[in-house]
Amino acid sequence: MVPLLRAAERASSEGKPAAVGAFNVNFYTQAEGILEGLRRGDAPGIIQASKGANKFQGGPQYIAEMVLRAMKNSGHELPVSLHLDHGDDEKARECIEKGYSSVMIDASKLDYSENVAATASIVEAAHARGISVEGEYGKLEGVEEDIVHEKTTYADPYLVPHFFHESGADALAVAYGTSHGPNKGSGSGMEKLAVHIVDKSYRGMTAYGQNEDHFLVSHGSSTVPQDLVKEINRYGGDIRNAMGIPMAKIKEAVAAGIRKINIDTDLRLGITATFRKYFLDNPGIEKSSPDVLKPIKDVLDEKKGAIDPRDYLKVIDVALLRDDPAGTDLEEVMINVKERIASHVAMLVSEFGCAGLAGRVDGDTLDDLALQYKKKK
Repeated sequence: MVPLLRAAERASSEGKPAAVGAFNVNFYTQAEGILEGLRRGDAPGIIQASKGANKFQGGPQYIAEMVLRAMKNSGHELPVSLHLDHGDDEKARECIEKGYSSVMIDASKLDYSENVAATASIVEAAHARGISVEGEYGKLEGVEEDIVHEKTTYADPYLVPHFFHESGADALAVAYGTSHGPNKGSGSGMEKLAVHIVDKSYRGMTAYGQNEDHFLVSHGSSTVPQDLVKEINRYGGDIRNAMGIPMAKIKEAVAAGIRKINIDTDLRLGITATFRKYFLDNPGIEKSSPDVLKPIKDVLDEKKGAIDPRDYLKVIDVALLRDDPAGTDLEEVMINVKERIASHVAMLVSEFGCAGLAGRVDGDTLDDLALQYKKKK
């Protein structure tokens, strides 16, 4: 992940603020859609899987194999990092062993010193293999997998350089007012957002010479397009009070020093809208597929507020979701899913400023990075 974020940092230092998009994945077609969007933007990208996604697919090795298969089948040759999102100590160590190129250890529920120590422990294990590590400092409001924070606890920007120095982390998600999920507040001002925290953190990092090798991350940054919300509701859903982060605010945070932007909810909404539209446009199609399409439609009919694809895809054989759906009952709808994801990812990487940066990512291999870390140690 480090070489990708470094390319964004160097572009930013030249007056072209940039951040790399990090897009969550749960199944094969979602990976292909993300890769296609990155290709359209000539952008480096991060494909990330949460603890829940790894569990959904039966383990991180299946996610790693699935993403590599999608890259091979699509001929994708642009720089990509496979990242564990919101991992705990156990899952981070497991993903280090199972082929991930970067991992996140979210110890934000601990107090500051314990958080630093927990992060440093994962850094020691990961860096020995040239695998980068992201930590989290502060608490983001909302629900992310099994982590729930009822309110935001903002990061102290003056401690951010210290966190990097003491933990050895490569990236750090700082709480500055974004939140997980589709309900991020209301109003174009986004009263909870405190971009000055990003600005002061980045200035401190720069003063200590950390900004070339250490990077700030924005979690809970989905834009929650209102056209997708309306489309879901038009086709039988019931999504209420959904509001994302305005793109202008995201760009402001990138200009202040954010170099990685996490996107999950946007993709969930797009996938859900596509499935609902498919069933409405093809009445009775589920009758020809009692083991695949019918169970999915039944869940969507019952759970009007569902937006997480795992909620309605878990009812079918998950092995179907790990490979190219061509020739299966999912082929037609997944073609639409891939295009929906690809177009949104291509738009986002352009807005984030990382379109065209693929060729600027240096050629460090995992072995090169491991050697660098050992020299630093």
